[in-house]
Amino acid sequence: MKFKIFKIILWLKNGQKRELKFDPNKVNIITGNSNTGKTAILQIIDYCFLASSSKIPESVINENIEWYGIRFDINDKKYTIARKSLNQGNVSNEYYFSSTGEIPDEVIENNSESSIKLLFETEFKIDSNISVAYGSNTIKAGSKISFRYFLMFNTITSNIIENDTGVYFDKQNDQRYRDALPRIFDLAVGIETVKNVLKKDKKSELEDELSRLLRKQNTRTAKKRDFQAELSDIIKTAKEYNLIRANLGVEESLNELKKIILGLETEIDDGKDDINERDNLERDRFIIERKVRNLKRFVAEYKTYKNNLKTIDDSLKPITYLKEKDSDIIKTSIFDEMIDSLSNELLSIQKAYKAKTPIDNQVNDTIKMLEGQLLEVKEKLSILPEDNKNFENEKKKNFFLGEIKAKIDLYSTVSHDDDEKENIEKLEKKIGTIDIINTEEKKDLTIKLVEEIISEYITQVGIALENYANYQPVFDYRKKSLLLRKPKTSFIENVGSSSNHMFLHLFFSLAMQEVAFQNKSPFIAPFLIIDQPSRPYYGDDENSKENLDHSDEFKITKAFELLDKFIKTRKSNDGEFQMIVFEHIPTKIIKDFENVHLVEEFRDGNALIPLDMIRE
Repeated sequence: MKFKIFKIILWLKNGQKRELKFDPNKVNIITGNSNTGKTAILQIIDYCFLASSSKIPESVINENIEWYGIRFDINDKKYTIARKSLNQGNVSNEYYFSSTGEIPDEVIENNSESSIKLLFETEFKIDSNISVAYGSNTIKAGSKISFRYFLMFNTITSNIIENDTGVYFDKQNDQRYRDALPRIFDLAVGIETVKNVLKKDKKSELEDELSRLLRKQNTRTAKKRDFQAELSDIIKTAKEYNLIRANLGVEESLNELKKIILGLETEIDDGKDDINERDNLERDRFIIERKVRNLKRFVAEYKTYKNNLKTIDDSLKPITYLKEKDSDIIKTSIFDEMIDSLSNELLSIQKAYKAKTPIDNQVNDTIKMLEGQLLEVKEKLSILPEDNKNFENEKKKNFFLGEIKAKIDLYSTVSHDDDEKENIEKLEKKIGTIDIINTEEKKDLTIKLVEEIISEYITQVGIALENYANYQPVFDYRKKSLLLRKPKTSFIENVGSSSNHMFLHLFFSLAMQEVAFQNKSPFIAPFLIIDQPSRPYYGDDENSKENLDHSDEFKITKAFELLDKFIKTRKSNDGEFQMIVFEHIPTKIIKDFENVHLVEEFRDGNALIPLDMIRE
């Protein structure tokens, strides 16, 4: 991705126009006194990039500005965006946009926020397919990712440098951005790819559909099981009231009941054969149960018999031992004869309990067959009437038939799966064909890469880190923060001094940009805005030259040396990068750096809005 800011343009209410120009591939510095509007430049850039709220100061700045604007380049296309000033602290929805980068003398609203947002999304390669994988209280799952989430990688504010909270990204006091960071991080730095994200989304969608079908199938199966459980009672009751013949099976009984419900005549018997059939079935059940019981008793006793043989076998094992020690034993005349006899008995016993005779399989098969017959008999008994009953009146008969109809209708709905099984198999097959790349290895490599890059930065600034110059960086992926580990230990140091925190923030943000560059991420723009990195410790004492290695001036010089070299390295790798830094430092600190450009000094009346532009 390519990105650079050419100008900040302010259209004043008095008709004048103020411009600040920035160079590409440079560390652009605006330095000067406090309360001159340096920090407001960061807020103006954010405001022009469609911020939903803003902290641009009302006094001096917003009260004198009619429109805020930026002329910039993104992916070799020049644009100008202007946004009307805040009204009583509320953001404006009035925009000016030029697709050629034109800067008008007088700004007139000509575009909408939604259209400009669409442009940014296109340039950031964000389309409707790139959505939030999992939701939160402030972000809906499946919602489109905002390009503004990725701008968190482009700013280091003075607040996060000064506050020792372990926060390395801007806007983390906003719940929406705090929730967004872990959701877009992998995509931003190149751990994850859009293609893989779309595959994950598709697989998740199919898995949700599969879960829905499985739940539906389970519900149908449960209903069918419940109906089958009471089906016997329904048929049995119908037979007791002589609605259908007693000798009918389950399916035949259902068909007959359906005919009755439809008002068709069915053949009814007087039930005289019911008692004989029940007696016959009860007798069959008793005989089969007795056979099964006897066979199972036989199996148990046969098992005990074989176990006893095994016990005898164990007691004869010394014979085997004696035969192995034959040469060491002093024998009597009958020793060999006795040992041979015992050995033969041992072999016979071993064969007896190890051999699986045909009777084992035959008995088991017979038990299985008899249990199947017993189940059939019980099913027949379950639908035979025990008594013959009569309805008290036609109303109760119709009510009973209505209940049966409702249950039969329910059975009809659950007995047809509407090709659910086939649909489930198709979905399972589709899910199996989606090849998702496991990003865990890429994540681990990225963590190591971040730490390796930061190690080089630590070496570069050297003793500016004082006690921590030899410490090892640890990238806390879960918290998205940077820690320092004491050499050759697992001890994580609690880093003191806001000056050291400043270096850690520079290391971290530059490393994020470098990783995104190496992974060719289309989501992180190659620019960084840093608000007053020297604030924690800068001292402008011209006469203080003693112990220069430990002076604040030396440290801030090393910080700008780090930024200067980052630009140099990026250009040598055929890349682009732009920094905008707001400072208090004197220009002598940066005069020898090749890639540092002094934009302006806000001193002696010069400011974001110079005094001579607003004097009446």
